[in-house]
This record gives sequence, structure tokens and C-alpha cells, in this order.
Amino acid sequence: MGDRAEPRGGRRLDGMVTAMEYREIPRAGLRVSRIALGTVEFGMEYGLRAPGKINRPQAAEAEAILGTALEHGITLLDTAPAYGESEIFLGKALQGLGQPEVHIATKIGPFGEDAIRADAVRQSLERSLRNLGRERLDLVQIHNATASQLFNSPLLEILAQAREQGTIGAVGASVYGEEAALAALNHPDIATLQIAYNLLDQRMADRVLPAAKTRGIAVLGRSVFLKGALTSRRRYLPERLNKLKEHAETAANWAEHHALTLPEAALRFCLAEEAPGSVLIGVSSLPELQAALAVAGRGPLSAEQHAEAAGLAVAEEEIIDPRFWGING
Repeated sequence: MGDRAEPRGGRRLDGMVTAMEYREIPRAGLRVSRIALGTVEFGMEYGLRAPGKINRPQAAEAEAILGTALEHGITLLDTAPAYGESEIFLGKALQGLGQPEVHIATKIGPFGEDAIRADAVRQSLERSLRNLGRERLDLVQIHNATASQLFNSPLLEILAQAREQGTIGAVGASVYGEEAALAALNHPDIATLQIAYNLLDQRMADRVLPAAKTRGIAVLGRSVFLKGALTSRRRYLPERLNKLKEHAETAANWAEHHALTLPEAALRFCLAEEAPGSVLIGVSSLPELQAALAVAGRGPLSAEQHAEAAGLAVAEEEIIDPRFWGING
């Protein structure tokens, strides 16, 4: 297991002190929290929601979420230019908090399969530096990286130049699918790999996660709650996604059998030793963050529960990949 430390100030959630666990990113020389905060909700509407409801928190609540996350030991924030105003918000909010010690993982792209221009990459990095109020970007991930971009384009060479100039620290890849993930793991310049991993989407468990461990590449797990499908928001799934809803209900019934809520089971599943090193959670309210931190304080599922949960995996990409859902945000 990774190292544990008491949260700053010994804060309590749900009547108990939560201790944050930390993991190393060997190729980046960073030590980051096991729970990382995804910030897409700070910049745009995202995820399942009731008709007419807004998920994106107002500025004051977003600031409270960020401050609470930092107080409880979260040291890694994930953002991207594609996340609306997320970078801009983080830059201003962190300045207001006195520029606390925290690592920011941002992104470049997504580029699609168009030709990648060096000036566009440099401009993206410069914009992120301005937005975040930083002189150096700790981790820059290639958004929706493909094998072709990694090995048949000048992208990594451009990023290597930026690293040599001190503009960025480490380079990572955020990917969809096993092919792109394995390609990223085979590239010597990649320090981190961001993948989707959750109760229903366990496709990366067999080959990708073991390969990452062998190569010393840190894995960031996103989509823990599958855009809300692994929470009570699953009731807002449209009829065309009934198959997904059925799988989510099966997972909820399994969790209830073990006296767990579905979100608790989802998060604790992703905290297993064989799961990604850091788990990205996105929240749209302070109570959601507090609940997630309290759950994380209970540690991973038992080995027996985790083995059972493997039976909840869904193989059909069109069911578990939100790109096929036809839902904006």
C-alpha cells in the first residue's frame, strides 16, 4: 500500500478523520494524492442531470470544493483547455488561496487526426500557463491520444523541447481504448497514462494496468462514477441507454447486498491495489466531495468483494463509453 498521512488540520468527515494516501509518479518525480480532483465541472456542464438542472457549481461553491479538497490532502488537480473555463477558474482560485502547493495536470488537444502544428501546441501551452498563473506546467497530457499521434507525428518532439526549456515538467497521455493505452506505455517519454476505469468498464484491467506497473508508468483513473451512471443520477439516463441503466441497477443491487451504496462501491472498487494509482473524482457540490472523501477513508473493497465485482464488467464499448451515448457534456 502507499504511504498514508493525516489530513491537514486533522479535519473530520462523517465523524471520522480521513487519511490521504499518496503515490509516486516515478517518471515525473512527483508524489501525488491517491484521490485527485477532476475539475471539468468547474468549467462547463458535465454528466447526467435532471431535466432543467444545472450541475456546474457556482463560483463560491466551486471555491469551497477546491479549498476543502486541499485541506484534506488532495494534491493533484486534473484540468484541460477543453473543459470550458476550468483552467481560468483554477488559476484565479488558487491565487486567492495563496498559491498552495498542489500539482496541476492539464492537457493539450484533442487534435483528432489532423496535422499537428508546432505553433498550435506552443500556443496551447502558453495559454494554459497564463490561465493557471504558472511559470511551469507540472504535467501535460495529450488529450485523447492515439498511437499515430504518439509515434507518427512531431507531437512528442515538440513537448520534449518544451520540457527542455522548462515550460513543462512531465508528459502524459489520456486515452480511449486498449490500443492507444498500450502504445502510450511503449513510448519512452510518457510518464502517466489516464484511462477510464470503473465497476462496469474494466477493459484495462487485464493487460494495461499490469503493463503500466511493469514499466513504471503511473496510471490516473477517470470515469469512476461513469458520468453519474454509477450514482443516483442513473435514473436520468434516456430510454435509448436502457441497457446501461440495467447494468447500473445490477451493480446497485450487488452493492446493496454488501451494505454499500452504488457510489461507495464504485469508488472503493477503484481504490484496490491493482487499480489505477490515482483516482480522479469529479463533483458538482461540496456535499458530494465530502461524501467521496469519507468513502475513500474507508479504503478499498475487500479482496473477496473486488473479485465478485469483476463479474459486473461490461464488454460492449457502446454501452460503457460515453462517447457513444449522444449526451453533451
